[in-house]
Formats: sequence, structure tokens, C-alpha cells
Amino acid sequence: MDLILIFSAGLAVLICGVECWRFRRNRSFTFLSAVNGLLLLGYCIPPFIVHFVAGSAHEKNIWDYRLYLFSLMERLNIPAASHVSVYLILGGAYVTLLAGYFAGTRLPVRRLDSRSLPRGGLLTAAAVMGTIAAAALVVYASQFDGLRDFLKSGMEIRVGRVANKWGYLHVLAELAMPAMLMAAGAAFSCKGKVRTAVLMIAAVLWTVAAARAVHAAGRFEVGSFLMIPILAWMFTLRSRRAAVLVFAIAAVLVLLIAMAPHAAFRDPLATLPRMLAHAGDRFLDTVLFILVEYSFPYIASAHTLGVVPNTIDFRYFIDIPLGFLYMLPSLSGVDTWPPMILTLHVKMLPWIPVDLVSFGYYSLGTVGVLITFAVFGTMLAVFDGWLTHSVGWLGQAFRAAWLFYLPFRLFYADPYASAQVGFGLITATVVLAGLAWWPGQKTRDLP
Repeated sequence: MDLILIFSAGLAVLICGVECWRFRRNRSFTFLSAVNGLLLLGYCIPPFIVHFVAGSAHEKNIWDYRLYLFSLMERLNIPAASHVSVYLILGGAYVTLLAGYFAGTRLPVRRLDSRSLPRGGLLTAAAVMGTIAAAALVVYASQFDGLRDFLKSGMEIRVGRVANKWGYLHVLAELAMPAMLMAAGAAFSCKGKVRTAVLMIAAVLWTVAAARAVHAAGRFEVGSFLMIPILAWMFTLRSRRAAVLVFAIAAVLVLLIAMAPHAAFRDPLATLPRMLAHAGDRFLDTVLFILVEYSFPYIASAHTLGVVPNTIDFRYFIDIPLGFLYMLPSLSGVDTWPPMILTLHVKMLPWIPVDLVSFGYYSLGTVGVLITFAVFGTMLAVFDGWLTHSVGWLGQAFRAAWLFYLPFRLFYADPYASAQVGFGLITATVVLAGLAWWPGQKTRDLP
């Protein structure tokens, strides 16, 4: 354990040093900043929790059951050498991530000026995507016994107690959130009654997105739904004092969402008073609970090193196309594609997602991890160049949305799960990029 702590601390020092250097050069919160924070959360902090909390009264969390990290470690009994190997691999992977990132900063990516986007195009895109999302959600919800049953059944579906159909319609309904952002962004360039009408459309789309998020019954879905507009507002504030106030409100909201137990969505009104009480009188235990909830990459990555390639052969990145193929509706009702890594992974580690280190190692061992992190770093740089300093509320809204999606692929790296949860955002981003590109293309085509 001492060696694990040393390597973990060394990686943490490297990450913090890079972030301090980056922040001094570019005083803004970037996609790389988010990944640096998540690396600390998922890989560097957990061994210290294990070392200092194991065997103490704090193993029992605020919801009166044992922190899952300790039960999982006892069940898996992963050798310390596997954890040490993870840190050695992760150290090299972080270097390749930085190399990919700084190579990506040299790409000719222009920052988005959302104020120059054609208003008609935005409204058309919002109307089309919003209509598809609303229709998909209405048809999907028709299988439930009324609105109340629809809103409360999400958790039962997640744990497999209730079967549902037309899951692809639930995915299509993801379009409601980015459509709402587009409608709200278009409203800023409208005046009078037109602005009022567009804002009413945005409110309807917000309602559709809210219903889908509540039904999804996940902290990540609800958290991103609530936080994206708040962060977009904070990013566009010119007053530092106002930005700090909004940040404080956002931090409290994140704390409440992150500390929610998985069963909270069955009866949120009954759970909320207990959450507020725990956040007040058991604050440190609440923080510990949140840290442990997002410590699973520490376990998953070390476990992966022990099962590849003996139990699971190298995947050679086949899961990337498989993830999109599994997204297609099956006309026969039965998927005939080869099993994806998520299926194989959860058989050994139920409820534990595939983190980015595990995905790379499943794909091609240590080399796969290095390749994966290099590509990931380049993607971070591209989105930093396009969105971090984008102009206008809509650009900052998409920045906030992608901050909730792209950096978290470090924790949730399975291509199928990533494609599923990001379908709406990815589709809307392609549309947004097209709207930004088309006026310039038409100008270049003029004689």
C-alpha cells in the first residue's frame, strides 16, 4: 500500500503542476482542467481513502450502508502489483494525453461565434429536433400507466425490475435539451413578440427535457440538465462577483445531486430533507461519500489488468464500431453483433462502468491505453479551441454541455454507453457546426 500511495501522490503532483502551469498561461477553465480534476478524483484520491478510512467508523456512509469501495475490494482481492502497474501505465498515458492535447492546439480550429449563426437556421433546427424529441417521448411514455408512473419507473427499469420497450425513442428524446438551448440562443437575437414566442417554444422543450431527465433516474442526467444553463450563464457573466455567487449556487447544487442515493429518484421529495440534513450536520461524511462514489476507476482499471488477455482477449478497438451498430434498432428484436466490451465487463463487475484506462487496455494492452489517451487529448484540444472562448450565450451553453460529456468519458468510456448518452448532444453539435460553416462557405463561393 505504501508504494501505491507514493505512485498515486506522484501522479497527483504531476497533474496539479501541469494544471497550475496551464492556468497561469490561460486563465480559464478548460476541458483539460476538467480531465485533470477527474484524474485526481478517480485515480489519485481513492488509495488514500482506502488507507485512512478502512476499518474506521466512516466505512458506514451517510445512508447507513457500507461504502461500496471497501466491499468491492474485499470481494475482488486485487493484488497491489496491479494497482502499481496501473499508475505506471497511467503516468505514461498522461504524458501522451498532454502530447495529443498540445498537438491538437496546433490544428486550425476557429472559436465559435454563436451570435453570427443564422437565426432562421437555429429556429428550424430547434423546431425539427424538438418535434422529434417530443413525439418520441410521447410514444415512449405511452407504455406506462400515466405520467406519474412514467416519471417514477426509471429507477425500476435501471435495476431490471421493470421491462420497457422502444428504448431508442428514449434516446431520440435527448434531442430536447440541445434543441431548447438552440431556441433560447435564437431568442437573444429576436425582439418583441417573436422573442416571446421563441422563449415559449424553449420552455416547452425544457419541459420535455425535464421529463426525460427525471425518467432517466440518474444523477448524471439530472445534474447535467440542471447545471448546463447555470454554467452557461456563469460563463457569460462579466462581473467576477456575480460569477462567484453563481458558482457557489452551482457548487451547492452539485453537492446535493452527487450525494443523492441511487434510490432517491423513487421518492425524491422524501429523500431531499435527509440530504439537506446530512449536508449540514455530516458534511465531511457527505464529501467522503461523494469521493467514494466516483472512485470506481481505481478498482476497474486494476481489475482489467488481471483479466486481459487471459480471460478477455484484446479487442483491437472493435468496440468503437460495435457501439454504434448496437445503437441501431434491431428489426428482428435480437442483436446479432458480437458481444461488446460493456457486456463482458459487467458480467465480472456489475454496475461498474468501463473507464478510459480499462477501455484502452481491453483494446490493445498498454499500447492501447497510450493510443486512447493521445486521441482523447487531441479531442480535448479541439473542443477547447472551438468552445472554451466561444462568443455568445449559445456557444457557452454548448461548452457547458460538452464539459458534462467529453471529460467524463474518462470514467464512462464504453463506446455504446457514450453514444447512447451523447446522441442528442452529438447530433445537435453537428448541426451547430454546419450552421457555423455554411455562411462562410457561401461567402467563399461568391465570384
